[in-house]
Amino acid sequence: MKISDKILYQRLKRIREGLDNYINSRIIFEESLYCASLAEYMTREPDKAMRSYNICPSVQWDSIEEPLCAMESVPDLEEMLEMKEETFATMLLRLIDEKGLKDSEVYKRANIDRRLFSKIRGDEDYTPSKKTALSFCLALHLTIDETEALLKTAGYTLSASSRFDLIIRYLIEKKEYNIQFVNIVLYEYGEGTLSK
Repeated sequence: MKISDKILYQRLKRIREGLDNYINSRIIFEESLYCASLAEYMTREPDKAMRSYNICPSVQWDSIEEPLCAMESVPDLEEMLEMKEETFATMLLRLIDEKGLKDSEVYKRANIDRRLFSKIRGDEDYTPSKKTALSFCLALHLTIDETEALLKTAGYTLSASSRFDLIIRYLIEKKEYNIQFVNIVLYEYGEGTLSK
């Protein structure tokens, strides 16, 4: 589906008006949340906070036995493997079915090669690139929460410190799912594209 120049210009203008403010406000908001939570954590439990954030105090820890005791409650490897969650491929195929879409419809919308899709379908443990995973999120018209969930299965997230990720988040929140349009916006901001 081609986008006419007039419609493309109007959509791009509308997106650009809000995207700059969105990126700046999200980066500042996320950094202030981190600082507030670290400051609060340091006030409530300074010893644990210093260990969690690798802050080395000038004094020794009161007890070296606490970490050793905590190790006893860690499940063994077999138990950990049994707790394995849904993989990217499994979740992707489930979402396609839940949305009542055909495989071909989804990989064409995502601008993904049929052979790559077959590889994902055939290998439950296949991990795509982040751009490929995001392309599927757009093709499936996922919400932010659904996008985060699918990305998590592949080991990714939408980071508030990445302009690329903030642009994707903004476009999903605005329900702009057309991959060609998303690529144009990414390119306009100097962030490359999702497609090759």
